[in-house]
Amino acid sequence: MKKNGVIILFFTMFLWGVMGHAEAGNLDFAVIQPGQPGTEAEARPVMDALSDYIQQEMGSDESIKGHYFNHLEPALAFLKASPPAWGIVQLGVYVQHATGFQMTPMAATRPGGFTKDIWRLMARKDAGSDWKSLNGKIRGNMLFEKNATACLLFGSIPDRLPFTLEGTFRPLRSLRSLAKGKITGVVLDRVQYETVKTMSIGKKIKVTHTSRELPTSPVVWFGAINNSTKKLAGVLQGMKDDENAVKLLALLQTDGFGSADPDLKQLRLGENSDACFMP
Repeated sequence: MKKNGVIILFFTMFLWGVMGHAEAGNLDFAVIQPGQPGTEAEARPVMDALSDYIQQEMGSDESIKGHYFNHLEPALAFLKASPPAWGIVQLGVYVQHATGFQMTPMAATRPGGFTKDIWRLMARKDAGSDWKSLNGKIRGNMLFEKNATACLLFGSIPDRLPFTLEGTFRPLRSLRSLAKGKITGVVLDRVQYETVKTMSIGKKIKVTHTSRELPTSPVVWFGAINNSTKKLAGVLQGMKDDENAVKLLALLQTDGFGSADPDLKQLRLGENSDACFMP
């Protein structure tokens, strides 16, 4: 009996050792940006380049695979079936699903070099000055996750808004529809708005509502934090000072990575929220 107990104890310790090694070695990730252009096949070279960089910097013996999603439902199905170790997720995805998928922020993206994002509701020049007077259709590439976006931008759930929200892969093209009066408004993020300011169409539209400063797309860890988490966060945050990462950062469309935004701790909704739980 004593001998069997020793064998069981040894097997248990061995199993925990194997599981611990697998957990530390598995650094597969997912980039989830609903509404962004391209396909997973087109994004594959970028995912592979980031995978190779992380593998080299982390000293991992296992190959790392990255997955790209610009449609929400396949991304959520992937997280349920094959949860990765970490990922870069759109803010709305984090706000809506951080609790359900145990997302812990560990770094922040810096699109356009900005450490904070701002969303703006654009309308025609002849529209009323109060956004609550608008009705019709509002488009934006962050509007695929409607509950979270409505709470972040308007402090309300979609059903209580005077207009409908619609996700789009072409927010800048939607501005032409706006200028022609085919839709009511377009929501732009900070980088998109900076681009529009330099375009001729900017003279035909105006800002009718502006969000407060929001976190950029966070880098999150899924599940329980382990020793790899802090090391990986350090690798990502060190990329902006690494000459070998310059081209990769350009492909990722971010000016390096910063520390996790502390505001993210307060920006969480339940999976089936029927109200905003914003501070």
